[in-house]
Amino acid sequence: MVRLQTLDLRIGVRVPASQPFLGRVSRMIKALSWCVPFLLGGLAFAQDPDVFDKAPPPIDEALRARVEAFYQAHVDGKFRKADDYVAEDSKDAFFVAEKPHYKACAISRINYEENFTKATVVTSCKSEVGMTGRRLLVTMPAATHWKLENGLWFWYYIPTSDVETPFGKMKSPENSAGSSSVTAFPTDPIAAAREILSKVTVEPASVSVDQTRSSTQEIHLKNGMPGPVSLSVTGPGVAGLSIKPAKTEVGPGEEVALTITFNFDDPAITCQQCLLNPGVRPPVTATIHVQPTNQQLPVQIIFTQPASNR
Repeated sequence: MVRLQTLDLRIGVRVPASQPFLGRVSRMIKALSWCVPFLLGGLAFAQDPDVFDKAPPPIDEALRARVEAFYQAHVDGKFRKADDYVAEDSKDAFFVAEKPHYKACAISRINYEENFTKATVVTSCKSEVGMTGRRLLVTMPAATHWKLENGLWFWYYIPTSDVETPFGKMKSPENSAGSSSVTAFPTDPIAAAREILSKVTVEPASVSVDQTRSSTQEIHLKNGMPGPVSLSVTGPGVAGLSIKPAKTEVGPGEEVALTITFNFDDPAITCQQCLLNPGVRPPVTATIHVQPTNQQLPVQIIFTQPASNR
């Protein structure tokens, strides 16, 4: 039989745990009938803690449609079209802003305010970022502000020196240098991406491995960001060679060792004599994958031999 734990209804009625639920229902109905709607409402809210943040469907659908069209204009590089979704009091700020050319965007979260007349929209956008001579595709959140005017949602500008990242707010490189330029989202996401990517480092980025004997050595990855990252390693596929991180989740400010092991006696090595003869294997590259920044950090392994074998 179902029994209730002690429940204090704050109206002078206490239901003891020893009393079966069904045996109390008939006597409770009259005493509590006047507050049933409130009790049911409270139960619904308890099951859904975000109920106060949920906008009516027509409002939510209208905002999403405007946000998606605004960002599609950035994907298409049609920034004059994007201006159609900018509030009149923010058009000057949008005009002088740097406008990223995104590859793709998707709405991640919407937080409504002021009785669903204002909202902060976090949108995940894919952009190419140049790092160390290479182009990397990274996903960056863009936090934008929207307000309802004359039945339509418009982007509007709030001055700030911070930029939204997957790890919280970070200072914009431009604003930290004293620049007064206005940016659209609200700061340059490409510069912010470069700043984020520079905070994950691997040292050393290359190691030497004696191909004639077993050995173990370490490299270190440091997470200088204010949030955690996860690691995985794609090895070069060389028999006897493995690279393993001490752990795959690295907290903010933490450093993790990656062990590079070469096992000369690995059964997968079918020709040990080949490794002992003069001549070395060509260098190979392992890749450390970092999420959520979508980084691929290369580690070069250079094979060597003792001088006596050359």
